[in-house]
Amino acid sequence: MAEITIRTDIYEYDKGFQAYKNGTTDEKNTLSANYCFLKSLQDQGFFSNADQPTVVGAMGCGKGDSIIKFLKDIQFKAGLDIRALDASPDISSDGSGTVDENAPVFRNLADAQKSQIIPLKSYRIKRGEMVQSDLSSLLFTEQERQQSKNRFDLAYFAHSLYFAPLSKILDKVFTDLISDNGIAILFHTNLKPDSNGSLSMHSLGMIADIVPTDEECKTLSMDRLVPASCQELGLTYFEIPYKSGLYFSSNFKNYVDIFKDINRYHEIRNNNEAIQDLYRLNFLCHRSLAEASADSSIRGWAHYVDFAADVIDKHGCINIFTTMYIILGQNVTPEVKQKVEAAVMHTQANAP
Repeated sequence: MAEITIRTDIYEYDKGFQAYKNGTTDEKNTLSANYCFLKSLQDQGFFSNADQPTVVGAMGCGKGDSIIKFLKDIQFKAGLDIRALDASPDISSDGSGTVDENAPVFRNLADAQKSQIIPLKSYRIKRGEMVQSDLSSLLFTEQERQQSKNRFDLAYFAHSLYFAPLSKILDKVFTDLISDNGIAILFHTNLKPDSNGSLSMHSLGMIADIVPTDEECKTLSMDRLVPASCQELGLTYFEIPYKSGLYFSSNFKNYVDIFKDINRYHEIRNNNEAIQDLYRLNFLCHRSLAEASADSSIRGWAHYVDFAADVIDKHGCINIFTTMYIILGQNVTPEVKQKVEAAVMHTQANAP
């Protein structure tokens, strides 16, 4: 196996994110909750319209792999039409907003259409920012806009709204994109003690102490911000909370002193287990190892590793508190609202 080089001078997001994904149960639990909800809707006759495909928005789509997983194993009678949006420069090679065919999201959706792993009939991918962009002109054709702007049956926001002007985005989405009986589905983690959120936000200086105050949660935690925004806009919302964990190797304690001292990283040069643990820790820190290590304050790397070690020792993992939000617009019909509520109750009872 090739030797892994540990870079301390840059924040290695991609390696950290992959190590994080490999060590967490959050994705598994998220997919389980999502499937439970959509399957309940399917059993009540949703997605059975044979006349036109179910139109799905993937807002903050990333590489497009998540939206494919969300829609897998559900029967969409007329197939799927996905409209994907992301602000990443990787998605477009020019300033037009048109996706680069070499972008991962393009390849993933093209492969999904070819293989029919989901019944994908068509897709449209654009680069854009949710607040400043004219979303309807990006995601719909001119003909579609003339017929009706509000065409999304489902709109997914998976970890794409942190620190965003939530009320402004939801207002824009429900005004310009979602049909009267359309459903917005949000997945976001929350700021709680002994969680990934508290470790990250403390490292970044967003909360004063490792244990967040109620006032900090009110302004930073999605389980406070989403309900407040929905109430402000008169939107109906439902909450499906679930708990996951970020897990580390059984030898994690043996590596703690080495992790705290970047001058000792040569000692784990060929130890993939230790390196993956290190990447998981650094991913939540959101700073390069060199920058964090140079910080001698309570937010610095040595203290951060100690905080994380204490949480792992106490819980066996770093806690991840996630909420799935189901949001309906003001013009939703009573029949659809009743069916969605039944699906929510089913998911609350059966989700992880």
